[in-house]
Order: sequence, then C-alpha cells, then structure tokens
Amino acid sequence: MKTDLYTKAVLTVIALSLATIALQHALPSAFAQSGGIQKIAICDAVFSASCVGVSGDALKVVSK
Repeated sequence: MKTDLYTKAVLTVIALSLATIALQHALPSAFAQSGGIQKIAICDAVFSASCVGVSGDALKVVSK
C-alpha cells in the first residue's frame, strides 16, 4: 500500500508540472518599460529633510 501512495504522489506532481507548463503559454508575457533609465527620488514624505542620492555605485543620504 505504501508503494501505491508513493506512485499517486509522484503522478500528481508530474500532472501539476505538466499543467503549469501548458498554462504558461496561455498567459500573456509582461515586459518592463523601455526607453532608458528613469530618474527617481527617494525622500522622506513627512519632513522632506533628507533624500537618497547616488554617488558612483553607492547610495548616500543627502540632507537639505
């Protein structure tokens, strides 16, 4: 009986995997916005006293 439970579990995993592969092509693909780099500012919403700036490869907090 233990073999029967193992076989059912393996066949269930295989069936779910095949269903996932089949449904993958039915859903439309999503793409990110193209058009280059977009500049954003991360600031404190309450005080607007400090923002995050980019300096080379690092982020730094800039006080206004």
